Amino acid sequence: MVNINLLKNLVPLSSLLATDRAELARTARLGTYNAGQTIFTRGESACTLPYLLAGEVELFDGQVSRIVRAGKPGEPQQPLTLGAQRTHTATAYKKPAQVLLIDRNQLDLIQTWAQTGGVEVVELSGDAGESAASDQDWMTALLKNPAFHKIPCANIAQLFTCMQAARFAAGTEIIRQGERGDAYFVITRGSAVVQRRLESGDLAAPIELAVGTGFGEEALLSGNARNATVRTLTEVDVMRIEAKDFERLLRAPMLREMGLDEVTTEMQLVDVRLSVEYRSGHLPGAINLPLAHLRELAVQLTSERPLVVYCDSGRRSASAAYLLCERGFDARLIAGGVKAGLLSEQ
Repeated sequence: MVNINLLKNLVPLSSLLATDRAELARTARLGTYNAGQTIFTRGESACTLPYLLAGEVELFDGQVSRIVRAGKPGEPQQPLTLGAQRTHTATAYKKPAQVLLIDRNQLDLIQTWAQTGGVEVVELSGDAGESAASDQDWMTALLKNPAFHKIPCANIAQLFTCMQAARFAAGTEIIRQGERGDAYFVITRGSAVVQRRLESGDLAAPIELAVGTGFGEEALLSGNARNATVRTLTEVDVMRIEAKDFERLLRAPMLREMGLDEVTTEMQLVDVRLSVEYRSGHLPGAINLPLAHLRELAVQLTSERPLVVYCDSGRRSASAAYLLCERGFDARLIAGGVKAGLLSEQ
């Protein structure tokens, strides 16, 4: 395992929790390359993010070469290249170069989980304080969620047939932080509370859930473990939607993918990567609303223009598009993300 201290000044790893950096350190590789030795080649798939820790590297983009020198200890360190495909050939220059390779897919998963934040509480009731005491009430409340307006009627009908009723006694954990996400839940009776344990071991401020709220979709969107626990305060009835049904009936039809060549001037491009990634290169005309802050920053968006969200892999943008659709926006995403070669500094 690579020393975790090597990761604390790497961008964007420096923004992660120490526990997340420790996970990345377990799979990271530290290599030493002799002068003239190729580290990676232009055009190949980028399975890792390379960071130069010592020495010098020559980067060649097919036309122009430039020399990159390792930064001073303690300074923020940018990767040699970003994106899913190498845009340069990297060669150790004049003397041995030490390069740390971070698993790109694992980092993307951790970023999606971390930037999506705690358990998302989706208010399904159309009117604040409205109590959905009967089956008809909670079904009506569910259908008032703007996200459901984008789902075919046939899917909604199937969704209700797939729902499984469950009852939990007071004080029971419905989902637990750290466990694999296997379902989405809608509360139809009773109340519960969201509890999230921080890295320090302390509990974050609790969030109470009442009838007409849904929870649990974020682990299904990101593919990561649950990042909070939901515990019942009273006896609670829920409707449970299995992960496979959530994907087939809700997520898939809601997330509309498109190619970059299909984007028109009437659409607003939204880059949901971190600010440091955005500054290193982004699509012309795109605004930066990092996934981690999307809920509070969404007020800056207008519902008059279709939104096209993107990241570098499609994973974070899928979570962002889903969250925006739940808030009533007409949101699509660039299929598979945007390659680094198409991003430019503005």
